[in-house]
Amino acid sequence: MKHLKTYISILAIILAISTNAQDNDSSIQEAVNKGKTDLIDVLSKAGKDFNFGIDAESVKSATMASPISYQEMDFNRLLNYNQQGLNGTLNSELKKIVPLVNGNKVITTIGVSNAKQGRYQVTDLINHQYHNELNQLPNAIKQNNFSNLKIVYVPNLNTVVYSFNGKSYTSYKGRSVRQAIDDEALLQLLKADAVAFQNKYGSQLGDKRLLN
Repeated sequence: MKHLKTYISILAIILAISTNAQDNDSSIQEAVNKGKTDLIDVLSKAGKDFNFGIDAESVKSATMASPISYQEMDFNRLLNYNQQGLNGTLNSELKKIVPLVNGNKVITTIGVSNAKQGRYQVTDLINHQYHNELNQLPNAIKQNNFSNLKIVYVPNLNTVVYSFNGKSYTSYKGRSVRQAIDDEALLQLLKADAVAFQNKYGSQLGDKRLLN
């Protein structure tokens, strides 16, 4: 029971960080620094009772890499895709995913959004998928400090794509994130699966989309 109460308290702290931490911050750097400090505090309070997959000391010694643009693919544009390129299928940037790194190793990520012009706030902490998959990307991308990398989420197909200089990396359908695929080849695969999804579920969804 004591551990359960502690766990609930930690989750409450994380939720508060995600929604309220950056009211007075006006830059990505400031938002990330504040999120990092709060995350260290959460991990320190959690102690050995809960395993978040990272520890406070590792986060403390980590530094901020280049912020990565996070965008969602427009499902209707994907359905009607006709070689307009990856950017032609994307909605506006929703947030930035900022890796915290030691050397070329990603320790964790912090998501920040520009809720108001010039004022960023933390949206999410400890995303293990980004943490794990960013570490599997080629060394050239990591050594480039993740500059020019883009994270794309594909709704309904529920998959994440890492795009870098015309190449994509994804675990979709059992692929390895370590193995590059041309953006165009991936888009054709995603389009075929999107059409199959629409044929199967479109009448149930109407103008809505499934929650992923």
